Amino acid sequence: MAASYPSWQLLLTIAAYGLLLWVGWNGQLRRSHFAFPVAGAVVVLFVGLLFKVQHWSGSMELLVGSSVALVGLYGTWFARKPAKNRLDLLKLSYVVSLGLWAAVLGLGWRPLLPWLSRLLLMSLWAVLLDFVYVRYIRRATHVNPL
Repeated sequence: MAASYPSWQLLLTIAAYGLLLWVGWNGQLRRSHFAFPVAGAVVVLFVGLLFKVQHWSGSMELLVGSSVALVGLYGTWFARKPAKNRLDLLKLSYVVSLGLWAAVLGLGWRPLLPWLSRLLLMSLWAVLLDFVYVRYIRRATHVNPL
């Protein structure tokens, strides 16, 4: 069964994930030694999704393994990060919801997928809106020297 989406929804999704790449580029993770392992876990997660779409064997192992690796590696990097702000917590919630979603998809627990898909979408938009607000909309507060 194929689902058709309106073109505006597809464009909005493409723009959202493009903005997520911009958030990642401006973050501190890419300048740490965790960048390559986290990126590798994300790539393996995408390969697992492709295996799942093609109904190839090994998709469960790829999805569950990469989701555990992604959450573990990003969680370790987050725990070691000295200064944390709201955007860092929102990014952690996105990574955890992505990891849970991929693990549930790999294990085939279909009743949980709608709930985790909504959680994933909410955390994605929370990251994007907070990033845009803090980076481009909010005006710098001036501190009174007295």
